[in-house]
Amino acid sequence: MNTQQLLAAPDSVRNCAAIVFAAIVSSGLTKPIVFAVTSGYFWLHNTPGVPATASDVSTFAFTLTLIGAHLLSLIGPLAGGGWVVKLSASGLTRNTLLASLFAAGLCAWVQRLPHDLSVPLWSSIAALVLPLFALPLGVWLYKRDH
Repeated sequence: MNTQQLLAAPDSVRNCAAIVFAAIVSSGLTKPIVFAVTSGYFWLHNTPGVPATASDVSTFAFTLTLIGAHLLSLIGPLAGGGWVVKLSASGLTRNTLLASLFAAGLCAWVQRLPHDLSVPLWSSIAALVLPLFALPLGVWLYKRDH
């Protein structure tokens, strides 16, 4: 189904598509960005010649890297907010809230998956909270510009 067919679909289909697509765009862009930035940090930090005594500096640098990764990952929810506006037939506020909760739920599910590296608690909380605020911000920005 292409965009024109979706826009011609009944309102209930358009609203459901808006919620699901916005949440998937939000989570689908957020996680790869955070992964790429933190992987790049570890790749640079673990190159030969980096002294092991730089652990205090590396902890601070990793914290700054995580903050930067979370800020950069706001691209996902902001883009998802635009899709909520484009696809919603009615109930924009409801669709925005449901898409934000669905995106946060996807983030919570990803946080529960086993992984090798420990993540600070604040980073896990930020990953859950950011879609709740950034997706409505994306809706507002899209409506303001269009």
